[in-house]
Amino acid sequence: MSNRYIKALSVDLKCFHASQSTKHCDSKNKHGLVALAIVASILFSPCYLAVAADARAQPTREIINPNLSGKDITQGQAAAPEKIYTREEILKAEPLKWVPAGKADKRYLGNSSFKEKQPKVKGRVQLQPPGLPNPEANSQAQKEFPDQWQLLKELDQKSAENPIHKAPETADKGKPSAAAPAAINFGTQDIYTSYKGNYWSVQQTAYPWAVVGKLLIDGGGYCTAQSITGAPKNIIVTAAHCVYDVGKGFKSGWTFVPAERNGATPYGQFRWASARVLTAWTTGGARRDDIAIIRLQNNNAGRPVSYYTGWLGWRQNYPYTRSLHSVGYASNISTAWTSICAAESFYASCEGTDVLVKGCNMTYGSSGGAWIDEYKPYEVSGYVESVVSGPSCAGAFGQTFVGAHFSNANFGKLCVAEGGCTTP
Repeated sequence: MSNRYIKALSVDLKCFHASQSTKHCDSKNKHGLVALAIVASILFSPCYLAVAADARAQPTREIINPNLSGKDITQGQAAAPEKIYTREEILKAEPLKWVPAGKADKRYLGNSSFKEKQPKVKGRVQLQPPGLPNPEANSQAQKEFPDQWQLLKELDQKSAENPIHKAPETADKGKPSAAAPAAINFGTQDIYTSYKGNYWSVQQTAYPWAVVGKLLIDGGGYCTAQSITGAPKNIIVTAAHCVYDVGKGFKSGWTFVPAERNGATPYGQFRWASARVLTAWTTGGARRDDIAIIRLQNNNAGRPVSYYTGWLGWRQNYPYTRSLHSVGYASNISTAWTSICAAESFYASCEGTDVLVKGCNMTYGSSGGAWIDEYKPYEVSGYVESVVSGPSCAGAFGQTFVGAHFSNANFGKLCVAEGGCTTP
């Protein structure tokens, strides 16, 4: 019940008590009391309370694009996009900031050998295999978006004229790369190998780099996202904080731009059809619940995103310690292309269960970027087991981050509510 109604009810109840002793409550307030009694009888009726309780009990919350019909959503039909971003708007988009990490766990500070016992993962292992794009996708896209492919050539020429000579980073500043053990069977904070992702068009338009894209948020901001199913569902996965502001509600809308590099959009833009987050995220905002899935419309050429890019697979209920590649449009490195970090993930008690921790130098903008197992360039491979959430209490900012560990408790609930995150 709103504060306005509560205040009114309080005033009328005072009037009611006064009328019993002084008999001077005016007729206006009496009528107000009768009206409030009717409203209260509705709001506090068993039926109303049952509906409200049921809404709170639902494991997920969904928003549907108001410009689409139910058929548009369920069949992936193309619709006239209500928003097309210009290259200038894409380039100006600012990355979403992160919620600060919790209190630092001092046991991890300055002690790369420290590790905790990994909890046993509950639930049956589940997965969806990755899929390749249509073999004619790039040639078709060049016909559909010729200006964008011309831009790719120009960008490659500029990159060749002004190359970036930078060795891959293997540890945080102050730690020599030799400090990283040659072979480990557990994750280590602040230890990773970092390198460029889709810096060249040959990578930008190839699997699996093309599957990842920039998620533009209506009203300002961007995150990273990636396709995880083929048509007709056309589902991408990202972080919940890119979709829903805790305590406020859903953001106003999204556009997915796969394989975006320096404002170039070789496969067009894909507006959202629906978005879904965990109810637990909307009320708590915990790292373990920081996952969202978005169903996409087709682009203005009438094709689904998976036609051009294929999709990554996904896994849930896998162990905490995995050898993973994380990808994202990290603004501290470059908003123009994706960056990648390779490291082993691990569990830290200061983060809690169903949270993965991993060394990486990416920060703002990488939110929602995939943590990929079995990453094999140019092959149909790669399983998403987490997405970037934010900084960690088990490592330094900009050197270690966290993501929700895909399990029955989070990603599984989203997929069940969606009727499955699978491809026919």
